[in-house]
Amino acid sequence: MAKKMETIPKLFALAIVAASLTTFLMPAAFAAEAGSNDPGTEVDLIWSLVRATDSVNANLAEIDQALLNASLALSETGIEGQKAQEVLEDLVGLGPWVVDCITIDSEGTILEVRPAEYQEVKGASIKDQEHIERLLSTGRPAGLAYIMSVEGFHAMDFASPVFDEGGRLIGAVTVLVNSTEFFGAALLPYQLEGGAKIWAMTPDGTIIYDSDSEQIGRNTFTDPLFQPFPDLLTVGERVNMTRSGTGSYEIFGTEKELFWTTVDYQGEEMRLLLSVDADGILS
Repeated sequence: MAKKMETIPKLFALAIVAASLTTFLMPAAFAAEAGSNDPGTEVDLIWSLVRATDSVNANLAEIDQALLNASLALSETGIEGQKAQEVLEDLVGLGPWVVDCITIDSEGTILEVRPAEYQEVKGASIKDQEHIERLLSTGRPAGLAYIMSVEGFHAMDFASPVFDEGGRLIGAVTVLVNSTEFFGAALLPYQLEGGAKIWAMTPDGTIIYDSDSEQIGRNTFTDPLFQPFPDLLTVGERVNMTRSGTGSYEIFGTEKELFWTTVDYQGEEMRLLLSVDADGILS
């Protein structure tokens, strides 16, 4: 009875997310209810991806709330000086994947930074970063931006506008996140064995997280490593163009099945993907 009761919320959750994973969730759920000879293998794979997506979204919601709280506090303290530094100190404690937190003025110049070890970036301008340009022009939060930071490495950046008491935009507060540590922590509980893994990619094909660190930073479409595999490039185009789906490809002599979905934050997208050895789900 306990096993049966556990299946009900699982299938219910699968149905809830079917709008974003329509191309493959519902067939799997129907197969499970019909008593397939394969007792839920594909459903279990998809369920892991669903739970991993929920984990990432939960962490993004924490970032969003913390940034909102910080921007409200900075509206009172101002974006420069000791009080602003204290707000940033609190924001740094958001998670172990936080690299640093900064305030910028309305021209995109860094005014304060914490932790103090990154003081050398004070005075630098980040106005030319696309998400910062958008924030300063619209007064709206921006994030999930995979950038080359002024600190000298690729990371994800999240930013929230700061307004003075009169409602005038005076700058922004940002959180710079180590994307490898962020996705590694969020996805670890849902990673699978037996030739299956969950990883993350920007829509343009840049791999921002993989359990194989050698893959991180490579671009599916331009990296020479992937050019000999036309099926991979074809399915990569589908991942680029569609928010969710399934596909298959061969790489280094192994047939892979691929499932993907999309994580959204402030108008930006990241793809979460589950790849598995084809014989692992067809046997």
